[in-house]
Amino acid sequence: MTAQKLTQLRDLLDQQGVDGYLIPKADEHQCEYLRPDAERLQWLTRFSGSAGCAIVLKDRAALCVDGRYVLQAQYEADRILFEIVDTTYTAPTAWLVKNVPQGAKIGFDPWLMTHSAFKNYEKRLAEKEAFLIPLDHNLIDDLWQNKPPRCLSEMVIHPLEAAGMSHQEKLNDLSEKIRSQNADAALVTMVESVNWLFNIRGHDLAYMPVTFAFALIYREGRATMFADLAKVTPDVRDHLGERVEIRAYEDLLPALQELGRRGRTIMMDPALAPLKVITTLEQAGGRVLFADDPALLPKACKNETEIKGMRETHVRDGAALTMFLHWVTTEGVSRKVTEMEAAEKLHECRARWATFWGESFPTISAAGPHGAVIHYRATPATNRMLQMDDLYLVDSGGHYHDGSTDVTRTIALGHPTSEQKDRFTRVLKGHIALAQLIFPQGTTGGQLDAFARRFLWEAGLDYAHGTGHGVGSVLNIHEGPQGISKMPNRVPLQPGMIVSNEPGYYKPDHYGIRLESLLVVMAVDLPGAEHPMLGFETLTLAPVDLALIERSLMTPSEIEWLNAYHQRVFASLAPLIEPETKRWLYEVTRPL
Repeated sequence: MTAQKLTQLRDLLDQQGVDGYLIPKADEHQCEYLRPDAERLQWLTRFSGSAGCAIVLKDRAALCVDGRYVLQAQYEADRILFEIVDTTYTAPTAWLVKNVPQGAKIGFDPWLMTHSAFKNYEKRLAEKEAFLIPLDHNLIDDLWQNKPPRCLSEMVIHPLEAAGMSHQEKLNDLSEKIRSQNADAALVTMVESVNWLFNIRGHDLAYMPVTFAFALIYREGRATMFADLAKVTPDVRDHLGERVEIRAYEDLLPALQELGRRGRTIMMDPALAPLKVITTLEQAGGRVLFADDPALLPKACKNETEIKGMRETHVRDGAALTMFLHWVTTEGVSRKVTEMEAAEKLHECRARWATFWGESFPTISAAGPHGAVIHYRATPATNRMLQMDDLYLVDSGGHYHDGSTDVTRTIALGHPTSEQKDRFTRVLKGHIALAQLIFPQGTTGGQLDAFARRFLWEAGLDYAHGTGHGVGSVLNIHEGPQGISKMPNRVPLQPGMIVSNEPGYYKPDHYGIRLESLLVVMAVDLPGAEHPMLGFETLTLAPVDLALIERSLMTPSEIEWLNAYHQRVFASLAPLIEPETKRWLYEVTRPL
């Protein structure tokens, strides 16, 4: 079927007069998770990861993914039809420039490409005197029969007791930013930002509790939300009030054309806004002022109410995960549990809480060699039974009404090898090093990344993913602009930001190790400090497998940290778990 789809797509290239076509993993809002009807990349290639793109030329094609997904792409895609390109080493633009003929025309959907991405492709293609051609319809949509329908679910109000700040206050703050830039309005295209701004949520995506909408914020303190009107309940209309106009989702382009005809200046984020909305405004006579999404930073810096909700959420989630870890440790092998059954059991443990909204991303339930696939997802075709002496890696999370979680634990189902204990301990040492850090204000995540990798580097080892990502509160579990990775990040870590701490190690075809907890950035009162200092508070509460620790590699300071952490885990979770699980937790959190 993939070969047939490629043949049909190449026929369309001839009809459109282009030499190639770009298929990104993207929608109009640059969401990480897509609606089923937007999964165009998966429809064509069968690759199901959360990031990537395909480039289809008349005589060859590439599937470009980062280091997290190389093994997964090799498993899922047809490697005869698609060259798997690791973007850690070869950018999609580099592959394209190398393979396109001189003067080639490459088609793309301008709703699915941001201005920044367009300029990057444009600059590189100039080396071959080639260029991009925006097409007025998506070629994959032309071929995709029996396309899934879009979800129709009502918007819901995110209450003030969870949000901590009214949407009127947020609107006032953002309007002030717009005035400071001498702009007339800002177009917010990121779904998470729109939902955060208006204190609304929804069920439009499986792993993000959001409703799809665009927002125009005006300098006077008003706003227009563009959404499916069938989703807007009377309660939501009352909640938004008179300062927020509600228009149909399809009215966005006409509204931009009207602003353009009036010569208005509109702020847009070049890394997030679709090229289509930018060209629509400019062609109508308006001016685009490129600036960061004004909601990004205030959304990332959680207020005290949101932090309190995250703390309470992590206690409930930690109890659910602990119940699961007890079950899988004691029964996983003897009951011949499969990876998919284990993931279902973990969902059941979380769903016991009335505040549980849903999973925050697809659970990675990976036994043995599957743990080496960084973003592995068990399917009926790959579903492996948990076996004695496996390492079992479970990376999962939940959205609750007052917060979100993302946690990874790796456990030994039997007797780990000396190599596995060495690798796990090096990962743990990096995890502790990052958790204990104190650093001056103005420090970025990129400056901290090496602390988590140091002990692996000392053994000639590394991992092919970032050390930490930003985390949203009842929004996207992967949130910017902050992050911790080898890649430079211009945004300093600030109080209230939440990041993950997740070093790992992966031995292909053998096992994988990852240890992940969430941290919140906090001000640190350091006696004698000459600069304002910051540090981390660990939010996640779940035991670390003592059987995987090589004690001789641990320093007294690291052992003290782990013992204190485990003491906190037991004290926080014991009141919420059953007696048998409580006895197990007492044993697995004993002092090292």
